[in-house]
Amino acid sequence: MRHAVILYLFALGVTLTPALAASAAIDGAWRGSGTVSHRGNADAVKCTARFTKVGGASYAVTSHCATETGRYEVSGRVNAAGGNRYSGWVETNGQRGNVVILQQGNHLTVTVTSGKGSGHLSLSR
Repeated sequence: MRHAVILYLFALGVTLTPALAASAAIDGAWRGSGTVSHRGNADAVKCTARFTKVGGASYAVTSHCATETGRYEVSGRVNAAGGNRYSGWVETNGQRGNVVILQQGNHLTVTVTSGKGSGHLSLSR
């Protein structure tokens, strides 16, 4: 009986470990590419981003992005919204937008929306 309990606890630990690791794994450096849209025009963008835990389920975001027409420094804050989802805000050049991030292991899908445009990025480690 004791072996069955130990085996059950081990199996439970193996099952929960990836979920717990995924929720904490947004910390650190990410890079990737996507598109940004503004006034009907879409441009390719490449970004590097860093997420730094600042307390509880809150993370500071700093990012360096580049398109053919310029380079942009982006900063903001996101909060864990449950499961593999984060939401918050980012800003660059005085423009603020809402951000939603979905995490799947070492892959982030990032969507930014504002009154001036939108962006969609795929980031990985």
